[in-house]
Amino acid sequence: SDPNHTIPPWRAFIGAHPTEIHSTMAGRRSSSSRTPSSKPGDWERCSIPHSKMVMLQSKGFLPPAYLVPVRAGLATYNGREQAESRPNPSKGERVCLVPYLVRGLGFPIHPFLRGLLEFYGLQLHNLTPASMLHIAGFVALCELFLGCEAHFALWKKLFCLVPRSQKGSIYQVGGAEVWRIAGTGYLSGTPKKTSEDWPSEWFYIEDVPLPDPIRIGLPEFDNAPLKKRRSWRPWSSLEEDDRDVLYLMSRISLLARSGLTMIEVMATCIMRGVQPLQYRGHPMWDFNGEDDATRYGRKGPGSVADLIKILSTLYKGEEEEFLHVNPQGGFSMYNPPSWVSGDFLSPIHFVFP
Repeated sequence: SDPNHTIPPWRAFIGAHPTEIHSTMAGRRSSSSRTPSSKPGDWERCSIPHSKMVMLQSKGFLPPAYLVPVRAGLATYNGREQAESRPNPSKGERVCLVPYLVRGLGFPIHPFLRGLLEFYGLQLHNLTPASMLHIAGFVALCELFLGCEAHFALWKKLFCLVPRSQKGSIYQVGGAEVWRIAGTGYLSGTPKKTSEDWPSEWFYIEDVPLPDPIRIGLPEFDNAPLKKRRSWRPWSSLEEDDRDVLYLMSRISLLARSGLTMIEVMATCIMRGVQPLQYRGHPMWDFNGEDDATRYGRKGPGSVADLIKILSTLYKGEEEEFLHVNPQGGFSMYNPPSWVSGDFLSPIHFVFP
């Protein structure tokens, strides 16, 4: 299946050398990461060394070690350290993949992502990297250009899940793919396909609880076969949209006609140094500049050329297209949406049926 298809009728590592980080993450293939018996969608032998964990912590893409322990998938056999062929987390540990961090995931995870996992019956590793980019982009669009928290009913209007399978068996890793529903007028922007070895880029992280009332972070790790649910299906045309959704859809249509793309939405996050799928003390429309606490020490790229290289690893397109991206848009404390504090939209949309 292809994440760029639609159903018929993140953010990147950014630090002192963001493009160098991307080049080491994209297209790297360890000759020993895939076991002889592995099939598409299987876990692959861990290819992430401990030094990579340290780098991710130093750049702010993982919490500091003294707050949240992380470790590579390595085990000791007969006194020798070897890469594990599949995850086997200890109690309290969860499993994450580096390509998700490149596309906007942070810890603690955003409550909207936690709600989607619950609604769709997913583990984090069931999602493809392109799906993570779609979710991050949606959260960013809501906060930066619609002036509201991520809206669940709007999400269901725009996206659905499609299983990735072989011979009737849904993939264990990346078996659920987010697809845009055609004809909705959503912003353009096609995620680039990830290298085939991404199931080897996994690591362990201690669960990071969310504040009340959600409390738990990621679901406890489970390697059980993934099963498709009714919730994966597109929103039925017979279901009536509430007025919030109708209004927000009209806003998206206006933004699309003005030329805004998802590439530009994510470029804004990249420049600000904010991970859309990380729990944050305030939404992006309250972003206050370089000292904003939600950056967690991350920095934006140092030049337009660096930004273009990052965007080109995330989205399809020619370099000339990325040159026209304006990463300085979106709401902030200095450019607030006039109706965020009004009563038209309730401020929190993390309640899932």
